[in-house]
Amino acid sequence: MTTFYLIRHGRMAGDPHARFVPPVEGCLSPDGEQQAAALGEALSGVVFDGVFASPLGRAIQTAQTLRRAEGVPLAVLDWLEEWKPAHVLGDAPDTRFESLAAEAAALPPEQTWKTPAGEGALDMAARIVPGWIRLLASLGIRAVHGGYVPDRPEEDRTYALVAHGGSLGHLLSFVIGVPIRPNPPIRFAETGVARVSLNRQGDVWYPALEIAPP
Repeated sequence: MTTFYLIRHGRMAGDPHARFVPPVEGCLSPDGEQQAAALGEALSGVVFDGVFASPLGRAIQTAQTLRRAEGVPLAVLDWLEEWKPAHVLGDAPDTRFESLAAEAAALPPEQTWKTPAGEGALDMAARIVPGWIRLLASLGIRAVHGGYVPDRPEEDRTYALVAHGGSLGHLLSFVIGVPIRPNPPIRFAETGVARVSLNRQGDVWYPALEIAPP
């Protein structure tokens, strides 16, 4: 069985738009560092065959707490980046992330498919969904018939994707078949984890969201 852990970063510190390569430090607040340490401890029994992170520092620093199989590097995937405000896209002067996010959040949903504040829902989906399909292909998993076909179905493999509430909300919506919406119905708390497994039905494997006990 192939299993994916989708994980949101801990509480951030510093420039929310700065991009990094591992190793990273100083991108989580003291609370965020404690959250990340607790996450690493909670998942210490899981050895990941691959760990992937957004290029933003808070995601990388959180991902560094996860236990990887021997010789497995922490890989950075640009498409996992969080919602991009206008100034990151080069469409507006530099503005505080919080102000732009508040501006976008205040818009009626029908106006957030495309917004001058930055990426709209369709922009994010157009970045995230193809990125997911490319990642699966690189792992030997082909997307077919609304499901997936792994090249090595007999192997148990486990992967982690560490990113952000917005990007993970869109990704998980797509994976479990929830329509793309301006405000994804799936919310990730800081260091929140969603586990998705691929389960065989006939000749195709379909994703299932697993809810862990408290």
